[in-house]
Amino acid sequence: MAFIGEHEQEGIVTSDIIRGLIGEFLEFDLHHVIDGAIGNLFGVSRALQLSILFWGMMGVLWIEIPNLPTFAFGWLLGTIPIWAPVVMLFAAWKSWIWYAQGRYLSTRDVCLLEIRFPRELVRSPRAMELALSKLWIDSGTTTFLNRIWQGQVTPFFSLEIASFGGSVHFYIWTWRGWRPNIESALYAYYPEVEIYEVEDYATKFRFDPEKHECFPTDWRFEPRNDAYPIKTYIDFELDEDPKEEYRIDPLAQVIERMSNLRPDEQMWIQIIITMCKDVEHKPGAPFWAIQSRYINTLKREIDNVRKEAAGPQDKEGEGWRRSVRVAQARHIDLVEAMDRHMAKHPFNVGMRGVYISDTDKFSGAGYTALRWIWRPMGNPQYSNQLRPRRWGNMFDWPWQDYHDIRWRIMQRRFFDAYRRRGHFYSPWIFPHNMMSTETLATLWHPPSSAIVSPGLDRIPAKKSEPPPNLPK
Repeated sequence: MAFIGEHEQEGIVTSDIIRGLIGEFLEFDLHHVIDGAIGNLFGVSRALQLSILFWGMMGVLWIEIPNLPTFAFGWLLGTIPIWAPVVMLFAAWKSWIWYAQGRYLSTRDVCLLEIRFPRELVRSPRAMELALSKLWIDSGTTTFLNRIWQGQVTPFFSLEIASFGGSVHFYIWTWRGWRPNIESALYAYYPEVEIYEVEDYATKFRFDPEKHECFPTDWRFEPRNDAYPIKTYIDFELDEDPKEEYRIDPLAQVIERMSNLRPDEQMWIQIIITMCKDVEHKPGAPFWAIQSRYINTLKREIDNVRKEAAGPQDKEGEGWRRSVRVAQARHIDLVEAMDRHMAKHPFNVGMRGVYISDTDKFSGAGYTALRWIWRPMGNPQYSNQLRPRRWGNMFDWPWQDYHDIRWRIMQRRFFDAYRRRGHFYSPWIFPHNMMSTETLATLWHPPSSAIVSPGLDRIPAKKSEPPPNLPK
């Protein structure tokens, strides 16, 4: 099934699209041309474009060197002692890492915990932010022996929201050994909630292409890098704990849309997190000095925002900027937000979701709602948004998929990755974003009483333990 992109849905090639195409070609930036003008607009994949360029250049070279195949084969054969050992060593190393990590992950005992909330819940997402900091753990990967020989990986968790015919449920997927940590973190800040181990809905469900249709997607930060945050609960003033009738929780729209599903529809959302340990070279230091990539990225972009606010120092007529005392609000907001996020625990985050329905009732409104379900938190004008990428979003034109072959393969792969909660390690490794606990707490937190969506199943009455000082 081919899906039409946003521009193609309108059926109009607007002037801004034409100007963008001309600008990309005039920049002589091959990356922009391949991914932008030809890739996004006309639906021609990067692999096909690069293959055409490669074989075109090979054809020109063949004209200049008539015996090109024999010449190339001779060079490859004669240089085998040079390149073969390097290639074999690299391939053996990667294969072993994949095998060791896959073997380790296959031995993990996992469980899915459902979180049920009372009708009266007035905590702000700040409580969830503190609870998530308990999951910022680096365990089992201390030594070279742990990481390479035993294949141990940093523990990862999955925060999930799933709707089955309009009935919305919140889950946390974890290795069973980490269940006590999750329960203690949640009960510490939300003593009213109830936590149950339940059957994994993703493993239980069997997708039948003859009966079902689905649209899967990933979400990535765009159009800027990970230093630029989306709107968080602090931007919505939920950290001030206002009265319930004045709360504006962006998660309310997510839950309401998931509550508004037909009995044959399902919508799943998965936020996979693990401790961010990404490092890179520390600017201005010797080549062996490294620093957190999260900190480096934030510091670099804060400096860029400050330079933009000051304006070009050597441009004629721009000197007035250096003496201006009234700063632009967007520069102030960006610097304050980045500074604030720098003080939070960073996670590597992968996000995916899927809309499922019976084939004859599959609707564009359903999968479009899923693609842009995080739009209330977005600020694409001068910061970031969560934009749909990968999976179903790749198919905009009929020629991209012959008889739905790629589409069906993609669906099978997506459900396998979803059931495994795979994102950072073999067999499924995908690009990820770096997010702070503040951002994660905005995307997934126990909904307060201000969210009254009918599909959200709540505990009928608040429960509590008896006082510990009762006479025996």
